[in-house]
Amino acid sequence: MSWSVKNFYDGQNVLITGGTGYLGKLLTAKLLATTNVKMIYLIVRLKEGADAQQRTNELFDKVIFNKIDKNVFMDKVQSVEGDLMKPGLGMSHANKAFLRENINIIFHCAANMNMSAKLRTAVMTNVNGTTEILDIMKGAKVLKAFVAVSTAYSFCIHKIIEEKFYDSNMNGKLLLTMVRNMKPSLFDELSPQIMGNWPNSYVYTKAVAENVLQSEGEGIPLALFRPTIITSTVSEPAPGWFGNLYGPMELNFWCGSSVLTVFNGIPNNHIDTVPGDYVANAVICVACDVGKKWNENTKDFKIPVYNFGSYKSPLFVKLHDYLNLPVTCEYPPFERKLSTKPFLVIISNKFVFRIFNFLLHTFRGYLMDKFSIVTKKKTRMSKLYSRIFKLNSVLFYFTTCEWIVKNDNTKAVWNSMSREDQSIFPFDTNSVNTEEYYKNQMIGLKKYALHEDVKDLPKYKVGI
Repeated sequence: MSWSVKNFYDGQNVLITGGTGYLGKLLTAKLLATTNVKMIYLIVRLKEGADAQQRTNELFDKVIFNKIDKNVFMDKVQSVEGDLMKPGLGMSHANKAFLRENINIIFHCAANMNMSAKLRTAVMTNVNGTTEILDIMKGAKVLKAFVAVSTAYSFCIHKIIEEKFYDSNMNGKLLLTMVRNMKPSLFDELSPQIMGNWPNSYVYTKAVAENVLQSEGEGIPLALFRPTIITSTVSEPAPGWFGNLYGPMELNFWCGSSVLTVFNGIPNNHIDTVPGDYVANAVICVACDVGKKWNENTKDFKIPVYNFGSYKSPLFVKLHDYLNLPVTCEYPPFERKLSTKPFLVIISNKFVFRIFNFLLHTFRGYLMDKFSIVTKKKTRMSKLYSRIFKLNSVLFYFTTCEWIVKNDNTKAVWNSMSREDQSIFPFDTNSVNTEEYYKNQMIGLKKYALHEDVKDLPKYKVGI
């Protein structure tokens, strides 16, 4: 039997949670462009003024689907109404039965990634969503692979992240019971004690969700996939494309705009990033690998864990080098910026940082807002700098620590693939031309975030 990745998806029904998010859209576009899937079902939450199918159809207007025939999209992409925060995902019995009887491959990508979210909110999406989708798919008739996407930092309390399950400090069902039955104010008060050494609700609930997978995933062809920090794409749907601004790319944006000039972190610590399209390709190939393992040894199947990062590759760069990308460009790409030349100072000492932050951010924002009253061009720089300070505070744990993310299982998947599959679904981070990649990342910020013209950009280099 051929285990070609491309052939694995022939005539298959694929279910994606988080289909309207960055990774979900990349997966949908890639499957439509390169495989002969039968149908792709997206679990979509209702929003005011638009039903689930309307929200799905609106996806087609995005850049990511520019190369997909509209008829193919409309024929093969269908929504299933659902909400990860509700019991049974808020689905009807008929829809649950349909999924159990027809779905062949699942990509569970949906998550609340807001690191500032209250713990009870993150629990209801990340833990409840995982628990409910597993419960629905127990007894599935034709399921071949179920890939649950987590984060490499779910167990960031360990500095070396192996491709294995770790124990969290809380049972998923118990945590859900607490959220559902305790007064919100009391649960919020206890949240820091519940999270223990975890720095925020996102990584903590992902850790608990992984334990749910381990304890409740028996009898399912399940895999855990842990990417590091997902950034812009190498080539698909276009070089430098990204879904939304968050984390390091948001910092790049504010630095390139000359807004961010001082940052709290350890400059020589490494940052582990992976391109979005490579993550999507890796997830697609991991599903095939899981299907093969399940087919060969269903009785003794053990849930495999696949980490995906850039350790020991050219993308594993120092924090100083990554955040200073807009500074080291020979020709800064942003037209709209506060000063002629962006600059960024990274300070490791928290007390010294607060002094510089006051002088270069807080006081600067105050003066700009006062000056705008005189010129009658209202600005809200103080509010923006307050937001940037909060972002720095949220990321502080990750910019002052360093991790080694082992990825031998993911490398083994890559090495087992045919050359044809490798060319269709590339995800080898060692092959990335960093000069070109980072240049396109800066152009992508200019094009997709600032909506500036990129047709006649001068050639420039990235000093990294």
